[in-house]
Amino acid sequence: MNIVLRILVILTLILNGVALWFSLALYGKRNLLIDRNDSFRDFTIKIARTFEAAEPEVTNVAGEHEARDISAVTLANADITPDKSDFWETYKQAYEKIDNKSYAIPNTSDLDEVYVLDGEGKPVLDSHGDPEKEGAPMANALEEVLKMANAQRARMNNIRDQLAKLRAEYEETVADLNAVKKQGRESLKTIAERDETIAGLEADKARLEGEITELKSQISTLENEKQSLQADLDKANEELENLKAENEKLRKVIEENIRGGANPNGPLAAVANIAAGVKGTVVRVNNEYNYCLVKLSDEALTELIGENGDRPLPEIDYLIRRPGVDGVVGKVRLRTLTKDVKTIVCDILADWKQGDVKNGDEIFYLD
Repeated sequence: MNIVLRILVILTLILNGVALWFSLALYGKRNLLIDRNDSFRDFTIKIARTFEAAEPEVTNVAGEHEARDISAVTLANADITPDKSDFWETYKQAYEKIDNKSYAIPNTSDLDEVYVLDGEGKPVLDSHGDPEKEGAPMANALEEVLKMANAQRARMNNIRDQLAKLRAEYEETVADLNAVKKQGRESLKTIAERDETIAGLEADKARLEGEITELKSQISTLENEKQSLQADLDKANEELENLKAENEKLRKVIEENIRGGANPNGPLAAVANIAAGVKGTVVRVNNEYNYCLVKLSDEALTELIGENGDRPLPEIDYLIRRPGVDGVVGKVRLRTLTKDVKTIVCDILADWKQGDVKNGDEIFYLD
């Protein structure tokens, strides 16, 4: 019995040693697979970023460039409208621009999801009992990278095709230019024969100089008219400034009339128990002079002057906010009630303005 136990112990030790050896060997392979996967993942992300995010928007640029004259340079064609090349009709100028927007894999963690998983997070097996890889997040991400690579290749092929057309257009332009220069050199030979026309041109020159003198006289007249118009403009600007001053005076008178006789000795300081919340809405505003009219709710009016309306208006500041927009637009200070009672004149505090106050802005109070 002891011999059997010793044999079993020896076999157990041998098997443990073999298992340890396999564990060490597999550990190296495991690290190799991890490093290989990390390298594959990182370089896939980097390669994806080299692709342009989208196809450039191609528009017809023919109206932005002068088309090449393709008609022959002859005396018979001197007075006709020349034919033009249609090169710019098909030229894709959008490919000239460098698009800084590059494609990026939306969710790089998808590259780590090799298999299709079920609701319990386990791989879905195919008909052969192997884990299903088609349709997995990694497969979908790589398919999208392949799609972007094919699109980039198609763009490069379009650019190559366009370069070939551009070269052909350039070669035809060079040929036309060389022909024109040759004809120009030949035309130089006829210049001597036309020297006899100079006398007639000198007469035309004298006539044109007379016309120039007359035009200068007309210019002088126009300058005088310009000065007169400038004087009228200066006078109109002065009248405008006067009207602005009168408008300011009228505004002050209107404010005094709105103030009415509610408190002829000036605003009285009072204390009111104001609860936090929305108190009213801006119904009229003047951002140039920083004042507005606020329509108060019944509850807010009762808080300010009491149920019987016999309490003096307290010195209270309300905040302004715009419905649906986070943040405070500004702050208003109560000035006086109007004859409408529920409508109150408020000063817009310039130091608090974050933008123009608009009709419909809400007035609220914070404790």
